[in-house]
Amino acid sequence: MNYSIVHIVERCTGCGDCVNACAEGHQGLANCRVFRVGDRFAFFSCLQCKRPQCAQVCPVFALERQGEVVVFYEEVCVGCKNCIEACPWGVPRFNKEVGRIGKCDLCISRIQRDENPLCVGICPNSALELRELTSKA
Repeated sequence: MNYSIVHIVERCTGCGDCVNACAEGHQGLANCRVFRVGDRFAFFSCLQCKRPQCAQVCPVFALERQGEVVVFYEEVCVGCKNCIEACPWGVPRFNKEVGRIGKCDLCISRIQRDENPLCVGICPNSALELRELTSKA
């Protein structure tokens, strides 16, 4: 399945609840960010690349494309930071608390349980939505 987190700019107040919920659910490291752009806010997380450079350089295969999501296996990560250097978007980030990286995988385990990703579920203004994208054949 192909999912995307959609940000509805007009509803976003920049409260940061999404970032805080993500950090709480991922050992203190938020895998998403909110930026102020003029008088609006922009939500940013992993773009789930079709050919993820982060996964290509991982020596222990802690990152892999699974369907339409770049999945991160935290227990396999050795903290080498190759993925951080390889990602043109600066998505993987090093978590000093655990000595490994963190990266958004859309909270795929939550989606598989019919739950929203942490960031989507917490948004008080419904500015984030999980959408299943249909492929154009």
